[in-house]
Amino acid sequence: MYIFSYYFFAALITFLFGWIFNLDFNSFNEISFYLLGFASIILGFLLSFAVQLGILSLVGSIRKGTSFDSKFNHRFANSWLDLTLHILRVKVITSGTENIPNEKFVLVGNHQENYDIIVLKPIFKYQTINFIAKESLIGVPVIGKWITLLGNLPISRYADRSAAETFVKAIKQVRNGMTMGIFPEGRRSFGNKLIEFKPGAFKLAIKPKTDILTVTIYNFSNILKDYPFKKQKVYVHVHKLLKYEEYKDLSSQELAAKVKATIQIQLDIFEKELGK
Repeated sequence: MYIFSYYFFAALITFLFGWIFNLDFNSFNEISFYLLGFASIILGFLLSFAVQLGILSLVGSIRKGTSFDSKFNHRFANSWLDLTLHILRVKVITSGTENIPNEKFVLVGNHQENYDIIVLKPIFKYQTINFIAKESLIGVPVIGKWITLLGNLPISRYADRSAAETFVKAIKQVRNGMTMGIFPEGRRSFGNKLIEFKPGAFKLAIKPKTDILTVTIYNFSNILKDYPFKKQKVYVHVHKLLKYEEYKDLSSQELAAKVKATIQIQLDIFEKELGK
């Protein structure tokens, strides 16, 4: 939806500026025609993006106060994220999507960049999935509004009282039937190498006795490399659901090691197959 809207308004605004600049197609042999035409196109795409942000902000204001599990809100947000990936020239190649269950789960994945959610959330088109997000993202204009609207929970980078309170809220959401996502590394790896997992993150699944769905992200840290001249590919593999009954006897440290090993194996597979 958003991609169509983006190009529709871009074409409309480009035409409008062409009219304002009084472009004459009979003067295509003059340099001024090309300069003004190029300016019209650039302005068309830039202002169209501004229009999309305006629509996003308006809908966010209208939908304020709606339930965190509103399918409309999540699908609308996914449409915006699809546009973002389109503009960034990112192609997401997914595998294992048949492993996505219909019931609630806790999503666990490796953390390459602050915006990993841009890639992950649209994959779960029919899931009202929320994440424990970096606190600073809440302050981003328009985007911060939607982070809160969807039920994502901001967490401080410090292991303080507010971070603990956020985690308690997240556990309550999972107990109430919400699907939540978390990155156990706690900070970005900036690449395809894993850093240490924080065992405490797995209490998000252990406490409410919820199944764990593991995902592996590969090459996401490269999305701005050579932008906009080269299209980048990001790979996401969805692993088989880890049922609570399969891990209930494990400690949080053992569970963290198990999930980390699963992700590492897939990273090694990607590395071998793609040679990057």
